[in-house]
Amino acid sequence: MVNNQPLVTIITNTKNRANLISRCIESIQKQTYQNYEHIVADGGTDNTKQVVEAYNDPHIKYISVSVGGPVAQTREAFKISKGDFITFLDDDDEYTPEKIEKQLELIQSLPEDYFIYGSMTYYDNNTKEELRIHKAEVEGGKEILPMAVANPVICGTPTLMFCRRIFESIGGTWIAGIGNEMSDWALGCRALKQGWKVAALKESYLRIYINHDGVRMSDPRFYENNAERYIKFHTHFLTEYTDVIKEHPKAGIFHYQNLMRYYASAGLYGKAYGIWKKLLIANFSPKSLALFPYTCFRNLFSKK
Repeated sequence: MVNNQPLVTIITNTKNRANLISRCIESIQKQTYQNYEHIVADGGTDNTKQVVEAYNDPHIKYISVSVGGPVAQTREAFKISKGDFITFLDDDDEYTPEKIEKQLELIQSLPEDYFIYGSMTYYDNNTKEELRIHKAEVEGGKEILPMAVANPVICGTPTLMFCRRIFESIGGTWIAGIGNEMSDWALGCRALKQGWKVAALKESYLRIYINHDGVRMSDPRFYENNAERYIKFHTHFLTEYTDVIKEHPKAGIFHYQNLMRYYASAGLYGKAYGIWKKLLIANFSPKSLALFPYTCFRNLFSKK
């Protein structure tokens, strides 16, 4: 039986973004669907708590999670949540007023083994100019896993919505220890691997802002040791989805390409060479053939 007024949990992870978070909060307050709770999980040390509490909004729950990064923040937020459905909003972005309403319309029209994601529109934070739309089009279950592993097609953190049971089954947070520990791409693939299915909300109800002073948690500049991080990240896909890539070799191409580049940038040329050989087996082409010597030459030249 469909609950016509389910509680929706919206989780926002933030860290030292007190100057940006108001846009996020106010866009949620303007939702046409009002049966929600908004959990702000703060991993920073600035005055975010004061900014959030100044709204005096009973929908909002503030928690401080100073250790563990986005994985711990989301885990602790989920622990205290009560929503039938779980979704997200980054601290520097905003929903359009119909976002939650439209997501619920879609997910409640589907069988219970579905989660959803959607399109999102990118804007320049300074000029407010629309830059591009990331379209959500791919739908299905395990049959689309090779496509989902090959490229980040099932992605867009603030567009994701899970029923509580599905989100709990895939860990109740982001995947820890894979380098990129707030990867919507990796989480979507995990859900598909477990047998859940995905549908796309094709219209965009998200405004994603770039070119502001803050660095996004998903931006490589937010972290140190990016070569090490991305070696872990692409290795995760190649090991977690070995069977998928064995059956569909082209699903590994993007990961081989990037893993080879990051090994080379870390000076691990032997490992880069080994990955290059795997790339040639998966995709023997002039571009793949030239990639290893070109990468080595560029790295050596850039150090002079």
